[in-house]
Amino acid sequence: MRPLARSLPPLPDESLPGFLLRLAFRLDTSPAELAVRTGLADRADRAVLPVPLLIGLTADRRHTFARMIKATDTEVDAMLLDTYSSRYPPAQPSPSGRNGLANQQHRWLFMHATRYCPQCLTGQDNPVEQAFGGAWKTSWRLPPVFACLAHRRFLEHECPACKSVILPTATRSTVRHFPRWREASLHPAQCRAFVDGQCGHRLDRDSVNSQPLPVEYEEFQQLLLGLLNAVGPDEVKTLGHSTSPAHYFTDLRTACQILRASWPKSRHLLDNKDLVSFLEAAAIETPRSRSTLVHAVSDMPQMEAQPHAALLLAADRLLRAGDPDAFAGHLRLLLDEPERRPSKVSWARAFLNTRPQCSEGFLQAVSSVLQTYAGRSLGRSLKQPVRRARFRPEHIPQFLEEDWYQRHFAHMDGIATVRLRRTVAIRLCQAASGGSIQKAADRLSLYLRDPAIAARIADSPKRVHGWARNRPDPLEFETALRNLAAELDARDNLIDYEQRRKALASWCIGPRPWEVIASRIAVPAGGYAACAGFAVDLSDRKRNIASVILWSLMTQAEHVFAPTPICDQQDPETQRKWRNSVDAVWARIRHGNTRPTDTQMITVLEEYAAYLTPIIDRGQTPSCEASPWTSHRTGRASRSST
Repeated sequence: MRPLARSLPPLPDESLPGFLLRLAFRLDTSPAELAVRTGLADRADRAVLPVPLLIGLTADRRHTFARMIKATDTEVDAMLLDTYSSRYPPAQPSPSGRNGLANQQHRWLFMHATRYCPQCLTGQDNPVEQAFGGAWKTSWRLPPVFACLAHRRFLEHECPACKSVILPTATRSTVRHFPRWREASLHPAQCRAFVDGQCGHRLDRDSVNSQPLPVEYEEFQQLLLGLLNAVGPDEVKTLGHSTSPAHYFTDLRTACQILRASWPKSRHLLDNKDLVSFLEAAAIETPRSRSTLVHAVSDMPQMEAQPHAALLLAADRLLRAGDPDAFAGHLRLLLDEPERRPSKVSWARAFLNTRPQCSEGFLQAVSSVLQTYAGRSLGRSLKQPVRRARFRPEHIPQFLEEDWYQRHFAHMDGIATVRLRRTVAIRLCQAASGGSIQKAADRLSLYLRDPAIAARIADSPKRVHGWARNRPDPLEFETALRNLAAELDARDNLIDYEQRRKALASWCIGPRPWEVIASRIAVPAGGYAACAGFAVDLSDRKRNIASVILWSLMTQAEHVFAPTPICDQQDPETQRKWRNSVDAVWARIRHGNTRPTDTQMITVLEEYAAYLTPIIDRGQTPSCEASPWTSHRTGRASRSST
């Protein structure tokens, strides 16, 4: 294949089909024949321009095409949509090679029609453009490009004569191509629609006077074009966080879909009459069912530039909120339906299934709405968390730390403290690992063989979330939970509670450390507790109780999950009595009415815990006889013998 004898220099931002239209008109041939001559098509009977070629070409085909038209590879690259791929994700070629609307990501590309500016099609004041017309621009196929700033007007989307969309693709062919692709002698700016005969209207002449571009839309279009430009800003502010242009456009697309899918609840967020009229008409035409088709329609950009620009601007205003909580508030209102949680709405399920690459601020806002109480039915969609947190499930104690509880949740009344602390721990685990409430509880090893205990723990999240919804501020609990998660996300010194639980899985206080602990508990004269009338017991029963309390101090977990090797060695009746003793002491601790001997024992156990936790956090497993007192004695005896 030899290069063409005559060619044209590509114009700035000129698209591949637009260049073929101009060059075919100059060479007095059809675009289909030119596609064969330049290596875009392999056979004459398939001499069409397949729609996927709008997105990208293989390296070999790009180089061949550039050589045939006497252009550089860089000039050919600029004709393709994937030149925007680094900043505009829908323009990225499909990894499978199947480019087109079959790829959900490509919905936000105008591949089967295009917008246009009539004055731009007229061309500049030079002989080449006066003869063959101006450029059909690549950027016109991007939904965020809705206006021509050079002529300060909205782009057109249909022929003023026949009201057909511009450069539509044929639908009766296995390979979709542009209309009248095999016909020669048509001017590049002529309408190629065939409605009761060929239209042929010159789109660059006698165009309908477009409404002047308002200043706010002009500024917004400048912002979007700057973000699409490869040398434009590398960061943009979204929901209080700096993010990349690629993430911003994903946020913008998702926000547009939310506004459309939630209509008419989103009416109060829109101040454009044309957009409101457009959405009302669309709601009448589209049945309000929760089908995949309706979801796809709400995600499809509109060809008509003005209402789509208003939708983009409304979505951008939502994203400009400085606080993700403000956006989350709008999101809860828009997605809420009678007797249905936000997680049950079709948009939420689609979002969880597709997992778009959104900004950190957007994910933070969405996670607080979607990743709430979720039972087994939503487990398949929540297999992964909405956003990746720095803290992991192993950093969450089974029973919320007292300090965390006091600072974030202690002021909330009307619910049992035990239920609240259990639920917060489960929800934090769910935020870190995803999945349902049950999966998070399993991840924290909160379910035991005892059905009664498992039932109580499983019932806690239901009661807490029902209580939270009925509070004066229904979002108070979720806000406190999100604040605690953000606090943990910012920490560098997270504690591995799971490692502590594993290290102490079969641990108990040994006889020698217990001797020291018992010696530091003051026993009243006669061996009876003052004003109580019962004997002070410092036997193995008390050692079992002390081992459970020490385990709970170190792991920040409930006593019912503690290992009890001392108790397990007793007969069944003794085991039952000892477990009741543990429950009784734990109840006194929780209600703050411990006995003097309990208080003295807890003080010594706190000293013991301060000694053991650094050892375990270093990855070592201490023996049952290890203690700050026995180690000190051993070291002193060793120095004396030396």
